[in-house]
Amino acid sequence: MTTHVGIDLGTSTIKISCGDTKILIPSIIGEPNPGWTGMSSDKTLENNLVLIEGNKEWYVGELARLQSEVRYALASEGQMKSAENTFIAVKAALSLLMDNPEDDFVLATGVPVATGAEVMKNLSRMMKGDLKINVRNDSTSELFDYKANVQKTLVMPEPYGTYVKILKEKGEESAVDTVIIDIGHGSTDILTMYQGRPMRTASGSLIEATDTLTSRMAKALQDKTGAIIKPFDLMSTIRKGRDQVMIGGQYYSIKEIKNYYSDQIAKIIIDEVMRLIATLPPDAFVEYYIITGGGAHSFGEQIRKQIIASKLVAEGDKAVIPSNPVLSNAEGFELIAQR
Repeated sequence: MTTHVGIDLGTSTIKISCGDTKILIPSIIGEPNPGWTGMSSDKTLENNLVLIEGNKEWYVGELARLQSEVRYALASEGQMKSAENTFIAVKAALSLLMDNPEDDFVLATGVPVATGAEVMKNLSRMMKGDLKINVRNDSTSELFDYKANVQKTLVMPEPYGTYVKILKEKGEESAVDTVIIDIGHGSTDILTMYQGRPMRTASGSLIEATDTLTSRMAKALQDKTGAIIKPFDLMSTIRKGRDQVMIGGQYYSIKEIKNYYSDQIAKIIIDEVMRLIATLPPDAFVEYYIITGGGAHSFGEQIRKQIIASKLVAEGDKAVIPSNPVLSNAEGFELIAQR
C-alpha cells in the first residue's frame, strides 16, 4: 500500500495530512542541547524528535523550539530558506507516519510563495527515492530505523493546496481564476491562479500577518498599562476566542483594539491584492477569493468583508474561508498526492 501525504511547510508550522492523521509541528530544526535528555513528562516521539544523520543529530519541531539554543527557521519573509534544512525536517516528520520498517509514499508539498524555483527543484530532488530515516525519542532514548520509498514528490506554492480543496468542494470540474490569501504567522502569501496555473507576476508575499496583529496589540496594551506584554501570549488568547486578558491582576478588554488593528491589516492586504491582480491579462475573471492559513481565525472575516466592500466578487459566497483554514493546504495537497 502506498501512503499519500500532504505537507504544508508554513513559516511557523509544518502541517501534515495523511488520512485521519493530522500533525502540526513547529517549522524549526536546532542543534542538540546535551544534558537534558529524558526529563520531559511528554514521552511522545512527535514532541521529542531527534533526526540522526551520520554523526550529526538534529532536534526537530517542538523539541528544537523548547530545547535548542541554536535554531534554524525553515521559512521566513515569505520564502523557504534552505532546501537542506527543510529536507531534514520532512524526513523526521515522515517517521511519525511509518507503520512498518519500510513504507511507500507519494508526497505533495507546499512551500511559501516567494520561494525561488531553484530551491523548490532542489527540495523535490532530495525528497525522491529511497530515504533512510534514523530517529531517536529524546525522552525515552528509543531508536527507530526506517526506510521511506518516495515514489513521487511534487513541490508547489502552499496556497495551491487550498485552491484544489475548495474547487473540489464547490463542485468545479475545470480550473477557474482564483486568488488565494494565505495568512501565516510571519507573512501573508497571495497566490493568483489564471487558467489553471499560478501567475508569478500576480502573486507575492507581504510582511503583514498574524504577528503584525499581536505585536501592534501588545504595544497598545503596554502603552495603556505600563506592563510588558508578549505578542505570543496574545496569540494564545485570540486562538481561544477570549476578549479579555489579565495584566497585573486586572482584566483588560482587547476586543476594540483587536478589531481596530484587524481592519487596518485587512485593508493593507486587500490593497496589495488589488495591485497584484491589476497585472492579470484583460480576459482574466477572478471568480473566487479564498482566505486561508492560521491568520484566518484572527482576521479572515475582516478580509472577507473588504473583498465584498471592494466589489471584487459579485456574490458573498465567492469570498470563501475554509472550514479548517489551518489544515486546508495540507489536506488539499493530500488530494493531489492521491490523484
